[in-house]
Amino acid sequence: MLSLFRSAVAAVLVAAMVPSLIAQAEGKSTPEGSQATPEAAQEPQLTAEQEAAEFLKPFAPQTGTIDLGGVAEIKLEAGWQWIDGLQGQRLLREFGNEMDPSVRGVALPPDFATSNIFAVYTISDDGHIEDEEPDYDELLEQMKEQTVEGSKARKQAGMGGVELMGWAEPPHYDKQDHKLYWAKELMFEGSPTATLNYNVRVLGRTSNIEINGVGDIGQLQEVDQHCKKLLRATEFTEGKRYSDFDPEYDKIAAYGIGGLIAGKIALKVGLFAKLGIFLLKFLKPLLVGLAVVGGILVKVFGGRKKQPLAAGSAAETMPPIEDK
Repeated sequence: MLSLFRSAVAAVLVAAMVPSLIAQAEGKSTPEGSQATPEAAQEPQLTAEQEAAEFLKPFAPQTGTIDLGGVAEIKLEAGWQWIDGLQGQRLLREFGNEMDPSVRGVALPPDFATSNIFAVYTISDDGHIEDEEPDYDELLEQMKEQTVEGSKARKQAGMGGVELMGWAEPPHYDKQDHKLYWAKELMFEGSPTATLNYNVRVLGRTSNIEINGVGDIGQLQEVDQHCKKLLRATEFTEGKRYSDFDPEYDKIAAYGIGGLIAGKIALKVGLFAKLGIFLLKFLKPLLVGLAVVGGILVKVFGGRKKQPLAAGSAAETMPPIEDK
Protein backbone atom coordinates (compact mmCIF):
# COMPACT_ATOMS: atom_id res chain seq x y z
CA MET A 1 0.00 0.00 0.00
CA LEU A 2 2.58 2.55 1.10
CA SER A 3 4.89 1.19 -1.59
CA LEU A 4 2.31 2.43 -4.12
CA PHE A 5 2.72 5.91 -2.70
CA ARG A 6 6.51 5.74 -2.92
CA SER A 7 6.27 4.47 -6.51
CA ALA A 8 4.04 7.41 -7.39
CA VAL A 9 6.56 9.86 -5.90
CA ALA A 10 9.38 8.18 -7.82
CA ALA A 11 7.39 8.44 -11.04
CA VAL A 12 6.93 12.18 -10.50
CA LEU A 13 10.67 12.66 -9.93
CA VAL A 14 11.58 10.69 -13.05
CA ALA A 15 9.07 12.66 -15.11
CA ALA A 16 10.64 15.90 -13.87
CA MET A 17 14.09 14.74 -14.99
CA VAL A 18 13.09 13.57 -18.48
CA PRO A 19 13.48 16.95 -20.32
CA SER A 20 16.98 17.39 -18.90
CA LEU A 21 18.04 13.83 -19.76
CA ILE A 22 16.75 14.12 -23.33
CA ALA A 23 18.49 17.45 -23.80
CA GLN A 24 21.77 16.01 -22.50
CA ALA A 25 21.48 13.08 -24.88
CA GLU A 26 21.04 15.52 -27.79
CA GLY A 27 23.89 17.73 -26.59
CA LYS A 28 21.57 20.58 -25.74
CA SER A 29 20.81 22.47 -22.56
CA THR A 30 17.28 22.63 -21.27
CA PRO A 31 15.47 25.97 -21.45
CA GLU A 32 15.39 28.04 -18.32
CA GLY A 33 12.42 27.09 -16.18
CA SER A 34 12.19 23.55 -17.54
CA GLN A 35 15.30 22.16 -15.84
CA ALA A 36 14.85 19.64 -13.07
CA THR A 37 16.40 21.15 -9.99
CA PRO A 38 19.01 19.14 -8.03
CA GLU A 39 16.64 19.28 -5.05
CA ALA A 40 13.85 17.61 -7.05
CA ALA A 41 16.17 14.98 -8.51
CA GLN A 42 17.76 14.17 -5.19
CA GLU A 43 14.69 14.50 -2.97
CA PRO A 44 14.87 11.69 -0.37
CA GLN A 45 12.02 9.24 -0.35
CA LEU A 46 10.31 8.50 2.91
CA THR A 47 10.20 4.99 4.31
CA ALA A 48 6.86 3.41 5.12
CA GLU A 49 7.52 4.06 8.80
CA GLN A 50 8.33 7.73 8.17
CA GLU A 51 5.18 8.18 6.09
CA ALA A 52 3.05 6.59 8.79
CA ALA A 53 4.67 8.71 11.50
CA GLU A 54 4.03 11.87 9.48
CA PHE A 55 0.42 10.92 8.90
CA LEU A 56 -0.22 10.04 12.56
CA LYS A 57 1.57 13.03 14.10
CA PRO A 58 -1.47 15.39 14.09
CA PHE A 59 -3.43 12.76 16.01
CA ALA A 60 -1.04 13.01 18.98
CA PRO A 61 0.04 9.36 19.39
CA GLN A 62 0.78 8.21 22.94
CA THR A 63 2.98 5.38 24.19
CA GLY A 64 3.50 3.49 27.44
CA THR A 65 0.68 3.02 29.95
CA ILE A 66 -2.68 4.36 28.75
CA ASP A 67 -5.45 5.43 31.14
CA LEU A 68 -8.96 4.49 29.98
CA GLY A 69 -10.88 7.10 31.91
CA GLY A 70 -9.88 5.76 35.31
CA VAL A 71 -11.77 2.52 34.60
CA ALA A 72 -8.91 0.51 33.11
CA GLU A 73 -5.39 0.85 31.77
CA ILE A 74 -3.40 -0.54 28.86
CA LYS A 75 0.30 -1.21 29.35
CA LEU A 76 1.49 -0.98 25.77
CA GLU A 77 4.69 -2.75 24.76
CA ALA A 78 7.52 -0.84 23.09
CA GLY A 79 6.64 0.25 19.56
CA TRP A 80 2.87 0.36 20.14
CA GLN A 81 1.03 3.67 19.77
CA TRP A 82 -2.31 4.88 21.09
CA ILE A 83 -4.61 7.49 19.54
CA ASP A 84 -6.93 8.66 22.30
CA GLY A 85 -10.63 9.56 22.38
CA LEU A 86 -11.77 12.15 19.88
CA GLN A 87 -8.50 11.97 17.98
CA GLY A 88 -9.05 8.22 17.60
CA GLN A 89 -12.52 8.89 16.24
CA ARG A 90 -11.06 11.37 13.76
CA LEU A 91 -8.42 8.86 12.73
CA LEU A 92 -11.14 6.30 11.95
CA ARG A 93 -12.93 9.05 10.02
CA GLU A 94 -9.80 9.40 7.88
CA PHE A 95 -10.03 5.67 7.22
CA GLY A 96 -13.53 6.18 5.80
CA ASN A 97 -15.82 5.67 8.79
CA GLU A 98 -18.45 7.78 10.47
CA MET A 99 -17.56 9.53 13.71
CA ASP A 100 -18.42 7.19 16.59
CA PRO A 101 -18.46 8.77 20.08
CA SER A 102 -18.35 5.32 21.72
CA VAL A 103 -14.76 4.83 20.54
CA ARG A 104 -12.31 5.27 23.44
CA GLY A 105 -9.18 5.01 21.32
CA VAL A 106 -7.20 3.17 18.65
CA ALA A 107 -4.15 0.99 19.28
CA LEU A 108 -1.51 0.69 16.55
CA PRO A 109 1.12 -2.09 16.57
CA PRO A 110 4.80 -1.55 15.70
CA ASP A 111 4.22 -2.90 12.17
CA PHE A 112 1.23 -0.67 11.42
CA ALA A 113 3.04 1.12 8.59
CA THR A 114 3.31 -2.08 6.56
CA SER A 115 0.54 -4.32 7.93
CA ASN A 116 -2.19 -1.63 8.38
CA ILE A 117 -3.47 -3.69 11.31
CA PHE A 118 -4.94 -1.81 14.27
CA ALA A 119 -7.48 -2.27 17.07
CA VAL A 120 -10.40 -0.14 18.23
CA TYR A 121 -11.40 0.13 21.91
CA THR A 122 -14.90 0.73 23.28
CA ILE A 123 -16.44 0.07 26.70
CA SER A 124 -19.89 -1.41 27.29
CA ASP A 125 -21.64 -0.65 30.60
CA ASP A 126 -24.41 -3.26 30.41
CA GLY A 127 -23.64 -4.71 33.83
CA HIS A 128 -21.85 -7.69 35.35
CA ILE A 129 -21.67 -10.62 32.91
CA GLU A 130 -22.15 -14.04 34.48
CA ASP A 131 -19.48 -16.15 32.85
CA GLU A 132 -20.95 -19.60 32.42
CA GLU A 133 -19.79 -20.81 29.01
CA PRO A 134 -22.31 -22.02 26.40
CA ASP A 135 -22.02 -24.84 23.87
CA TYR A 136 -20.08 -22.98 21.18
CA ASP A 137 -21.11 -25.32 18.34
CA GLU A 138 -24.76 -24.80 19.20
CA LEU A 139 -24.15 -21.08 19.58
CA LEU A 140 -22.62 -20.92 16.09
CA GLU A 141 -25.74 -22.48 14.56
CA GLN A 142 -27.91 -19.93 16.36
CA MET A 143 -25.67 -17.12 15.14
CA LYS A 144 -25.94 -18.34 11.56
CA GLU A 145 -29.71 -18.20 11.85
CA GLN A 146 -29.49 -14.69 13.30
CA THR A 147 -27.24 -13.65 10.46
CA VAL A 148 -29.82 -14.79 7.91
CA GLU A 149 -32.37 -12.50 9.56
CA GLY A 150 -29.82 -9.72 9.88
CA SER A 151 -28.99 -10.12 6.20
CA LYS A 152 -32.64 -9.59 5.30
CA ALA A 153 -32.66 -6.38 7.34
CA ARG A 154 -29.50 -5.20 5.57
CA LYS A 155 -31.08 -5.78 2.16
CA GLN A 156 -34.19 -3.87 3.20
CA ALA A 157 -31.89 -1.01 4.18
CA GLY A 158 -30.34 -1.06 0.71
CA MET A 159 -27.16 -2.90 1.67
CA GLY A 160 -25.77 -6.22 0.49
CA GLY A 161 -26.50 -9.41 2.37
CA VAL A 162 -24.03 -11.20 4.63
CA GLU A 163 -23.44 -14.84 5.54
CA LEU A 164 -21.66 -16.17 8.62
CA MET A 165 -19.28 -18.83 7.33
CA GLY A 166 -18.06 -20.03 10.72
CA TRP A 167 -15.38 -19.43 13.33
CA ALA A 168 -12.12 -17.99 12.03
CA GLU A 169 -10.96 -18.49 15.62
CA PRO A 170 -13.23 -20.46 18.01
CA PRO A 171 -14.19 -18.69 21.27
CA HIS A 172 -11.78 -19.06 24.16
CA TYR A 173 -12.59 -17.84 27.66
CA ASP A 174 -9.99 -17.52 30.41
CA LYS A 175 -12.08 -17.96 33.56
CA GLN A 176 -9.24 -16.90 35.84
CA ASP A 177 -8.53 -13.59 34.12
CA HIS A 178 -12.08 -13.16 32.79
CA LYS A 179 -10.89 -12.50 29.26
CA LEU A 180 -12.51 -13.73 26.07
CA TYR A 181 -11.60 -13.78 22.38
CA TRP A 182 -13.07 -15.16 19.18
CA ALA A 183 -13.15 -14.41 15.46
CA LYS A 184 -15.85 -14.83 12.83
CA GLU A 185 -15.50 -15.35 9.08
CA LEU A 186 -18.17 -13.44 7.18
CA MET A 187 -18.98 -13.29 3.47
CA PHE A 188 -20.57 -10.08 2.22
CA GLU A 189 -22.65 -10.12 -0.93
CA GLY A 190 -20.61 -8.83 -3.86
CA SER A 191 -17.26 -9.27 -2.09
CA PRO A 192 -14.71 -11.63 -3.70
CA THR A 193 -13.22 -12.73 -0.36
CA ALA A 194 -14.33 -13.33 3.20
CA THR A 195 -14.17 -10.69 5.94
CA LEU A 196 -12.39 -11.17 9.26
CA ASN A 197 -14.21 -10.05 12.41
CA TYR A 198 -11.83 -10.45 15.39
CA ASN A 199 -13.22 -9.76 18.87
CA VAL A 200 -11.65 -9.47 22.31
CA ARG A 201 -13.47 -8.78 25.58
CA VAL A 202 -12.13 -8.03 29.05
CA LEU A 203 -14.85 -8.50 31.67
CA GLY A 204 -15.07 -6.14 34.64
CA ARG A 205 -17.24 -5.46 37.65
CA THR A 206 -20.18 -3.92 35.76
CA SER A 207 -18.71 -3.31 32.31
CA ASN A 208 -16.62 -4.96 29.64
CA ILE A 209 -13.90 -3.62 27.38
CA GLU A 210 -14.38 -4.35 23.68
CA ILE A 211 -11.27 -4.64 21.53
CA ASN A 212 -11.96 -5.10 17.83
CA GLY A 213 -8.98 -6.09 15.69
CA VAL A 214 -8.83 -4.75 12.14
CA GLY A 215 -7.10 -6.72 9.43
CA ASP A 216 -7.61 -8.62 6.20
CA ILE A 217 -8.83 -12.23 6.34
CA GLY A 218 -5.40 -13.30 5.12
CA GLN A 219 -3.86 -11.59 8.16
CA LEU A 220 -5.63 -13.75 10.74
CA GLN A 221 -2.38 -14.92 12.32
CA GLU A 222 -0.99 -11.39 12.64
CA VAL A 223 -4.27 -9.93 13.93
CA ASP A 224 -4.51 -12.82 16.40
CA GLN A 225 -1.02 -12.16 17.74
CA HIS A 226 -1.55 -8.42 18.09
CA CYS A 227 -4.96 -8.77 19.74
CA LYS A 228 -3.68 -11.28 22.26
CA LYS A 229 -0.91 -8.86 23.22
CA LEU A 230 -3.55 -6.19 23.84
CA LEU A 231 -5.62 -8.72 25.78
CA ARG A 232 -2.70 -9.31 28.15
CA ALA A 233 -1.92 -5.60 28.38
CA THR A 234 -5.46 -4.46 29.23
CA GLU A 235 -6.70 -4.59 32.82
CA PHE A 236 -9.46 -2.95 34.85
CA THR A 237 -8.26 -0.79 37.73
CA GLU A 238 -8.72 -1.75 41.37
CA GLY A 239 -12.37 -1.54 42.37
CA LYS A 240 -13.52 -2.05 38.77
CA ARG A 241 -12.34 -5.63 38.33
CA TYR A 242 -14.54 -8.66 37.86
CA SER A 243 -13.72 -9.86 41.36
CA ASP A 244 -14.96 -6.56 42.81
CA PHE A 245 -18.57 -7.35 41.88
CA ASP A 246 -21.04 -6.77 44.71
CA PRO A 247 -24.41 -8.48 44.08
CA GLU A 248 -26.13 -6.17 46.57
CA TYR A 249 -25.30 -3.02 44.63
CA ASP A 250 -24.18 -3.89 41.11
CA LYS A 251 -26.33 -4.45 38.06
CA ILE A 252 -26.22 -7.83 36.32
CA ALA A 253 -26.18 -7.87 32.52
CA ALA A 254 -29.17 -9.33 30.72
CA TYR A 255 -26.88 -11.69 28.80
CA GLY A 256 -23.98 -14.02 29.49
CA ILE A 257 -20.95 -15.17 27.50
CA GLY A 258 -23.13 -16.57 24.71
CA GLY A 259 -25.09 -13.35 24.37
CA LEU A 260 -21.89 -11.32 24.42
CA ILE A 261 -20.59 -13.29 21.44
CA ALA A 262 -23.85 -13.58 19.50
CA GLY A 263 -25.66 -10.38 20.41
CA LYS A 264 -24.25 -8.05 17.80
CA ILE A 265 -23.93 -10.32 14.80
CA ALA A 266 -24.94 -8.44 11.67
CA LEU A 267 -27.37 -6.22 13.59
CA LYS A 268 -25.42 -3.18 14.76
CA VAL A 269 -26.23 -0.80 11.94
CA GLY A 270 -23.69 1.77 13.09
CA LEU A 271 -20.94 -0.78 12.45
CA PHE A 272 -22.27 -2.75 9.49
CA ALA A 273 -24.04 -0.16 7.39
CA LYS A 274 -20.92 1.56 6.13
CA LEU A 275 -19.23 -1.57 4.76
CA GLY A 276 -21.44 -2.26 1.76
CA ILE A 277 -20.05 0.51 -0.41
CA PHE A 278 -16.45 0.13 0.77
CA LEU A 279 -16.30 -3.60 0.12
CA LEU A 280 -17.38 -3.16 -3.47
CA LYS A 281 -15.31 -0.03 -4.09
CA PHE A 282 -11.98 -1.15 -2.68
CA LEU A 283 -12.36 -4.95 -2.93
CA LYS A 284 -10.43 -5.44 0.31
CA PRO A 285 -12.83 -6.48 3.08
CA LEU A 286 -11.66 -5.89 6.63
CA LEU A 287 -13.17 -5.83 10.09
CA VAL A 288 -16.91 -5.33 10.10
CA GLY A 289 -17.81 -1.66 10.17
CA LEU A 290 -14.43 -0.20 11.11
CA ALA A 291 -12.35 0.22 7.94
CA VAL A 292 -11.37 -0.86 4.48
CA VAL A 293 -7.82 0.15 5.11
CA GLY A 294 -6.09 -0.74 1.86
CA GLY A 295 -7.89 1.65 -0.49
CA ILE A 296 -8.50 4.33 2.13
CA LEU A 297 -4.89 4.59 3.28
CA VAL A 298 -3.59 4.64 -0.27
CA LYS A 299 -5.84 7.63 -0.80
CA VAL A 300 -4.80 9.27 2.46
CA PHE A 301 -1.06 8.87 1.93
CA GLY A 302 -1.04 9.16 -1.85
CA GLY A 303 -2.86 12.47 -1.83
CA ARG A 304 -0.48 14.18 0.59
CA LYS A 305 3.13 14.29 -0.56
CA LYS A 306 5.10 14.97 2.62
CA GLN A 307 2.37 17.26 3.93
CA PRO A 308 1.11 16.59 7.48
CA LEU A 309 -2.62 16.15 7.78
CA ALA A 310 -4.47 18.55 10.07
CA ALA A 311 -6.28 16.45 12.64
CA GLY A 312 -9.29 18.72 12.58
CA SER A 313 -9.62 18.69 8.80
CA ALA A 314 -11.44 15.38 8.79
CA ALA A 315 -14.10 16.68 11.13
CA GLU A 316 -14.63 20.32 10.14
CA THR A 317 -18.05 19.58 8.69
CA MET A 318 -19.08 17.19 11.48
CA PRO A 319 -21.32 17.99 14.43
CA PRO A 320 -19.48 18.49 17.72
CA ILE A 321 -18.74 15.27 19.60
CA GLU A 322 -17.85 15.09 23.25
CA ASP A 323 -14.62 13.29 24.01
CA LYS A 324 -15.26 10.36 26.36
